[in-house]
Amino acid sequence: MAKKQRSAVMSAFDVREIIKKGELTSELEMERAVWAQRSLRLLGKDQPGLEPLRKQIRDLIIRYESLHWSDFDSIPKKQFTESDRAEKQAKKEFKFFKKRKELILKKLRQNGLNQNNLAAILAHSKSYTSELLSGTRSFSMNDLVIIHKLFEITLENLIYAEIPAEVEKKFSDAVEKAVTKKMKDFPAAIPLSGVVKVSKSY
Repeated sequence: MAKKQRSAVMSAFDVREIIKKGELTSELEMERAVWAQRSLRLLGKDQPGLEPLRKQIRDLIIRYESLHWSDFDSIPKKQFTESDRAEKQAKKEFKFFKKRKELILKKLRQNGLNQNNLAAILAHSKSYTSELLSGTRSFSMNDLVIIHKLFEITLENLIYAEIPAEVEKKFSDAVEKAVTKKMKDFPAAIPLSGVVKVSKSY
């Protein structure tokens, strides 16, 4: 149960969760992995210990591409559409993470603090905090509430609140199905004895 709750508040992508799972299972995960690999490459300049993590993500990307994109001529049009949508989604997410990081660092500077201070406040290591800020790890809700309260950053600027298009479609389909079912059941719910006949008089 706790695991389900944690995944519900994940910012978008947690590199270590995907590595633990051992595979990428959708175009969206694939695109998030590509963005995460780029972030890890940048972080790796200051934190060489992240290089094995980047290589593991790269291996998952290569494996996914070999399974789903190797035979280019037989790839269905639907897959290209899904890939384009996923790329846009991942790009928006990491753009949000970049903006959030800049905002947090700005608030730290305004208070005479730095990223190391933030790590101490949140009781995380410096490298862990770097990954949180880059978007390759997911902030816990507790972390975000602390940042929100201490630095007066709105939750709207801390929590990525958009949902993937496929989730919106599932919601629309479910609502449409429920409405259709209600309409089908509606006539049966009214007994014939309850219907009042209106006679026309001329």
